[in-house]
Amino acid sequence: RRTHAIALRPMSTKRSSEDAGLKMEASQDKKTKTDEGHSHKGETSDKEGGGHGHGQKEGHTEGHGHGHGHGDHKEEDCDECEKKDGGHAHGHDKKDGDSHGHGHGQKKDGDSHSHGHGHAHGHGHSHHKYKIKANVPKANEQFTEGQKLFNMGRLADALRQFTAAVENMGFPKQEEIRKDPNCAAQALEQISGATWLILYYRAITFFKLSNFSDASQDAGRALKLFERRFKDKKPSPEELNNYASTLWVRGSALMEFGAYKEASKHVGKALEICPNNQMWKETYEIIMEQVDHQKKMAERDSKRMPVTIITGFLGAGKTTLVNHILSAKHGKKLAVVENEFGAENIDSKLLGKRKESANEVIVEASNGCVCCTVRGDLIEAINKLCNTYNDLDGILIETTGMADPTPVAQTFYMDRDVATVSKLDGIVTVCNSKHILQNLAEKKADGAVNEAKQQIAFADVILLNKTDLVTKEELAKVKAGIKSVNATAKMIETERSKVDPSHLLGINAFSVERILDVQPDFMDDRQTNHDESVSSFVVRLKAPVDLELFQEWMQELLRNKSADLYRSKGLLYASGSESKFVYHTVHEVMEIEEAEPWGKDEKKESIFVFIGKDLNRTEIESSMKDLVA
Repeated sequence: RRTHAIALRPMSTKRSSEDAGLKMEASQDKKTKTDEGHSHKGETSDKEGGGHGHGQKEGHTEGHGHGHGHGDHKEEDCDECEKKDGGHAHGHDKKDGDSHGHGHGQKKDGDSHSHGHGHAHGHGHSHHKYKIKANVPKANEQFTEGQKLFNMGRLADALRQFTAAVENMGFPKQEEIRKDPNCAAQALEQISGATWLILYYRAITFFKLSNFSDASQDAGRALKLFERRFKDKKPSPEELNNYASTLWVRGSALMEFGAYKEASKHVGKALEICPNNQMWKETYEIIMEQVDHQKKMAERDSKRMPVTIITGFLGAGKTTLVNHILSAKHGKKLAVVENEFGAENIDSKLLGKRKESANEVIVEASNGCVCCTVRGDLIEAINKLCNTYNDLDGILIETTGMADPTPVAQTFYMDRDVATVSKLDGIVTVCNSKHILQNLAEKKADGAVNEAKQQIAFADVILLNKTDLVTKEELAKVKAGIKSVNATAKMIETERSKVDPSHLLGINAFSVERILDVQPDFMDDRQTNHDESVSSFVVRLKAPVDLELFQEWMQELLRNKSADLYRSKGLLYASGSESKFVYHTVHEVMEIEEAEPWGKDEKKESIFVFIGKDLNRTEIESSMKDLVA
């Protein structure tokens, strides 16, 4: 996104750290008290021991304790006591914010001892959990050395000196910030305002080293400290110029992240201070071009229908997810473009009565894989939905389990009509936690795509579904395997595809830049080659089947063919029942559940879909004759 080289130097490199005020500000700008307990001496009398204890926690109340009593009080039992005239007193602080005071008094009267013991609790808290520890002379020395190295062009060495100087001014180390992100903000409240100049230099160094994230953070910190330091006094012209340069660094770093609107504010403010800086003017012009472009894109996108592609290998739970989304209370009206690998579109039946209702419209793509032979139908379906239903909030495209998502995603960038009325919002990939590693490892014929790998590589969100079927150790291996293919996608663990739809819809997650890194020919004409040994077929039985016999037969088939039978599913016309039954198998796992009753005019028959590799259709069909009741 940068269109010109940047040769960046601080506005002034002559000022020493002493001039900057580091030596003059060895103490903190904002004094903070340590949490401590205060003690007073114990007071005694001839008859009894009296004690007074005082405990204090910074920020709130104090605790006082008085005690009187009789008995023995041994000095060795009270190590923290302050002794005077036989009296002891001490105060304690507890880590959880409570303070208490103890008082002990002692008076020897013949052979007897008397003492008093009192407690009082005061509640308080520390305003700064992170306590800075500054070594200003050392920081001054390191900052000066860093400036010399910076001016010599030895940026990596300069960065080390600036970092050491910042830490010696009391700012936490990077590893401390990673463990506790709040400590950076807490340190900024306590640290000397003069530290802004070191942070400014470090921000410039980060920027020149193309570390825009750290450059942006340090510039932001420097700006806060500068504004605090010069709240009640006027900065010198050189200090003001350096402040303007810090604004420019912050804005330019934000530009690298696409935050053009915020970047324009910082660079614009820098130009108000230094209106004749030509390089800053060029930067501002580039940023404003992007701001205008984003505005136009936002206006265009507001008129385009967001589309979510739901993909995943056979049996992952895509249709279950679609059902869940369509039945969830999200207040959106959604359309579904649904397709199926195989001659029978069984999923339209599995979706139940959701053909068309007040909440959703289902448009089935025609026979075959949507990403290959029916691509034209997909274009037609999207155009029809966008132009016919003005009140839709979004479109879901459920691909077949054997789909390479590449051509489907390409449609939104290579077909002008589709790109005009719709935009690709995100790709959601559903993974079967039990079998995904097996799918990823499967060897394909030469030139054939591994669909499971492509589906994960293109994903913006990955649902790790059916997590109840694996152990924690197995799930950890699954996550590692998926991250080896796609390390940036958001992962969500689910059972039966139950997930908050807000994590999947309207997320604006699809990035062409990321996909071009994964697949450089994404924007080019290409052909998807499936493994030709993978096929599907459908078997229909008009007579009712015996459910018990069917379960026994399917279990035997899965024992012998589970490696090659990727997926089987269908509707059962069961003897002795008025209800439909739906079955699913994924490799060796099978589920059967009762569905809604058959309609009065509905044709009753059993439909079986088989998808797999090198399946013997004749053999399977022949063995099914014994299932009839």
